[in-house]
Amino acid sequence: MILNSSAGSLLDMPVTDAIAEVEHGFRDAGHDVVCVASPGTDVPDAIRRALDRPGVDTIVVGGGDGTIVTAAHLLQGTGCTLGVLPLGTMNLLARDLGLPLDLPGAVQALAHGRPERIDMAEVNGHPFLNNSVIGWYPRMVAEREHQRGAHHIRKWPAMALAAVKTLVDNRRLSVEVDLGHGPQRIQTPILAVANNVYDGGFGPILRRSTLTAGKLGVYIAHYRSRFGLLALATGFAVGRWQELPGIDTHEVHSVTVHTRRRRRIKVANDGEVLELETPLRYRILPEALTVLRPASEEPASLRQTA
Repeated sequence: MILNSSAGSLLDMPVTDAIAEVEHGFRDAGHDVVCVASPGTDVPDAIRRALDRPGVDTIVVGGGDGTIVTAAHLLQGTGCTLGVLPLGTMNLLARDLGLPLDLPGAVQALAHGRPERIDMAEVNGHPFLNNSVIGWYPRMVAEREHQRGAHHIRKWPAMALAAVKTLVDNRRLSVEVDLGHGPQRIQTPILAVANNVYDGGFGPILRRSTLTAGKLGVYIAHYRSRFGLLALATGFAVGRWQELPGIDTHEVHSVTVHTRRRRRIKVANDGEVLELETPLRYRILPEALTVLRPASEEPASLRQTA
């Protein structure tokens, strides 16, 4: 078991207490466990060392969505099961797996959980478990990190400042999107690709009732003005984005995005900003990862919506 000692949930509690909680919960369930804490940059090497240990069939990783997708990439194709311990801010995959978000509850759910295969997705070989976004959002995330470094403020105030600055900027991308029927030329402030399709309904956290449908959800906004983008941002914040006009939704196995004026573009994969060469080639990876989920949860393969 590997905990990202830089994770948000561990900022207000001693790491030694978290390790003790995790080890106690798993040993009480009859598991032989070794738990270590590593800074975020050292987590990949810690996972590789765990994979090299004989007899290891499950690796539980504690951190945010960025840490979890790093772990998934390393475990993909190894036959080793990933346990997701939600220690980040959003914990999107943990929510969709039905895991409790508190540490004691998540430990108990994983200690008594069962393995299940779920889909992954990738863009130009870079994996994501939740979503990949171009346009306004990755620029906002990059600006947020700049604000945090320049002014030494916490994540959410920095996000608010970054959102205002990037909304005022109001840049749009000129792209060609090929959903399998030939390229379509569009201008958009934001384009998102999800690993499986988001549900309807309301709430600030986007949810997926299935992680095994083998489809990408593609969401393209067509707003041109600052006010339109502000309405979109507000819709996401209050969870009513699907009521808004000007958003196209598609379900596909793959999608290619060409940029018309640039060879490299910022992409936010599960909240982590990368700079990738274009074209961006997205594809679904059906049942590419084995994860632990609570034993009481209905299998994702049985929870597909019509």
